[in-house]
Amino acid sequence: MEYMKKSKIAIIAMSILFITLGIILIARPEFSVLAICRLFGAIILIPGIIKIIGFFRKAAYEDMLGFDLVYGLFFILLGIFMLIAPKAVVSAFPMMLGIVIIIDSILRLQVSINLKRLQHEKWWVHLCFALITAVLGILLVFNPFTGSVIMTRLIGIALTISGAVNLLGIIYISRALK
Repeated sequence: MEYMKKSKIAIIAMSILFITLGIILIARPEFSVLAICRLFGAIILIPGIIKIIGFFRKAAYEDMLGFDLVYGLFFILLGIFMLIAPKAVVSAFPMMLGIVIIIDSILRLQVSINLKRLQHEKWWVHLCFALITAVLGILLVFNPFTGSVIMTRLIGIALTISGAVNLLGIIYISRALK
């Protein structure tokens, strides 16, 4: 139960950071892409550290099929790479962000299915959020926009929506588990 509380706090913190960064990018698209890359690298370190701490705090038999260590190491390595080599990441930033949002949407899809299985009457709302953010992630991966200002604003919109959806999702999950 303590692990769930910490995960909830981490999701809320990341969501607020996503929303804040998104609003900054929408309002000031000329914001330094290198600074954005470094900030996003620092943000990605948070779930990595939480996953690794969670892995070592659990007994071996508690989560035999879990991948907390793998996810944690992946997020930490990605975060460090973004902090150390931001220029290498800048050209692939929209695609990387799109992939992260797509993965998050797939996880959110699973949550909506779990809520349906629990016969939660508003499970479909979570499904809609998962589909909306998946579409935004796909748009970022295929990058149909060429203007850097438009792309920066699109990234800001995607981050803001993703953060808001995560906040709404944690509210629905908390209510469903009560």
